[in-house]
Amino acid sequence: MKNRPYVPLLAKVLGWLFLHLVILALAFVGFVSWQLGMGLDSLLSGSAGDRLVAFGDAAREKILDLPRSKWNEAIGELAAAKKVTAFMFDPVDVEHRSLKTPPNVLDRATKAIPRLPGPPGRRRPPPPDGGGPPGEGEPLFPEGFGDRPPPPPERRFQGAPRDHREEPLPPSRPIFLMRGAGGDGYWAGVQLMFPGMLGQPRHSQILLIRADTLDGSGMFFDFKPWLWGGLAVLALSLVFWTPFVWRITRYIRKLTGATDRIAAGQFSLSLPVRGNDELGNLGNAIESMAHRLDHLVSGQKRFLGDAAHELCAPLARLRTGLGILEMKLADAEKPNLLQVESEASELAMLVEEILAFSRAGNRVPRIQMISLKSLIDEIAAREGGDIDLVLDISLDLTVAADVALLTRAFGNLIRNSKVHAGPSAKVAIRAVDSPDYVEVTVVDDGLGVPADELSRLFEPFYRPDRSRSRDTGGNGLGLAIVRTSVESFGGEAVATIPAEGGFAVTLKLPKRSMSERN
Repeated sequence: MKNRPYVPLLAKVLGWLFLHLVILALAFVGFVSWQLGMGLDSLLSGSAGDRLVAFGDAAREKILDLPRSKWNEAIGELAAAKKVTAFMFDPVDVEHRSLKTPPNVLDRATKAIPRLPGPPGRRRPPPPDGGGPPGEGEPLFPEGFGDRPPPPPERRFQGAPRDHREEPLPPSRPIFLMRGAGGDGYWAGVQLMFPGMLGQPRHSQILLIRADTLDGSGMFFDFKPWLWGGLAVLALSLVFWTPFVWRITRYIRKLTGATDRIAAGQFSLSLPVRGNDELGNLGNAIESMAHRLDHLVSGQKRFLGDAAHELCAPLARLRTGLGILEMKLADAEKPNLLQVESEASELAMLVEEILAFSRAGNRVPRIQMISLKSLIDEIAAREGGDIDLVLDISLDLTVAADVALLTRAFGNLIRNSKVHAGPSAKVAIRAVDSPDYVEVTVVDDGLGVPADELSRLFEPFYRPDRSRSRDTGGNGLGLAIVRTSVESFGGEAVATIPAEGGFAVTLKLPKRSMSERN
């Protein structure tokens, strides 16, 4: 089965948080789009309305003393600075309005011109949709204009000189914001109030402002506050949630490390105290399980040690009796006695290994700094015999271990290779240095073991059927003694199958004592 990539829980939680915020942002954008689709005029009650008022007042101030023919030129300069298009709406100039203004905007602007009381004068033209008979409508100009000819176009909406105007003029008033028909940009209409001409009342004009996009370069809708607001919400969410998630994931990592140590046979552990929640209860359960397993395994080793110790005395008496019997038997009967002595010797070796296994797990290790090459050279000379043994160990490598336990571990590994890989086996012992540990690998070129049995090789009395049988001399305690010996002073033992075949055991030996590491 294909392995899934490892993804830390912190990354998953932060990813879900980010996805949640993205969904909220999309929902907000959809809601705003739906609201804007119902009518953009709602934006005029906010900051967009204030910006349009400011622009309208600035435009009016710029054109008050100019003739009508110069208005759009002056307003265009002001609009160019804002990166929009703006001009004064003239309901009489049909050619002008049809050229620049979409029909829906034209209709909205025409309807927005205020209806002024007074006698019939020059009439407002009918709406662009053809509604109403020609000539009908409210007066286009205030009272008194109906009985005189209209002023020329360049003076049509020009105000009175400044010294004849009433002050102050009311501020501009945004009256609509909409999208042009056929996607022709976004349009805003602003009502500008002008002083009357020749003593006449004030009158208003419509300023049209067009932008290609809804933001209107910040005139209609400013996205920046929403963007900064969203980023601020994201930052606050991360600041708020990250410490909480970090504490959870850090405690989970400690639980994972604790369970790994339990699986490796290290039952003495202590987890930090956590609040009364599910993770705290899980930590307490793991600690309790570790203590119970420690008690169980220690009891098992004590039982084996006690049983082996109790067997020593009768076994010694049995072998003594066999020796006395051998002196009294005739030469023809001695071969049968030798077979019994062989079985007694095998039983004695088994008892000795059980005692070694028990002592390795129950004795308090005496930690000291050991020169790794010197120790292994000595063990290899004693246990190697005629096998082809290659050592690749640096002279300066030292480990913090118990000499007797480490000697027993390496002795068992070399004997294991010699017995199960055969006298012609090639055995290599390599050491690799790392910051906290020295990894020593003992590898042989024997038949090896099935891959599915690697995890059980360090169990007491376990023998794989193919290569670890009683016929080859194994009793299933050699690798168990190796692991128990190195774990007693903080090391680890792992069995693997090399790519080129054979069998390998790697001992991970600490360079500092457990008290120094803690």
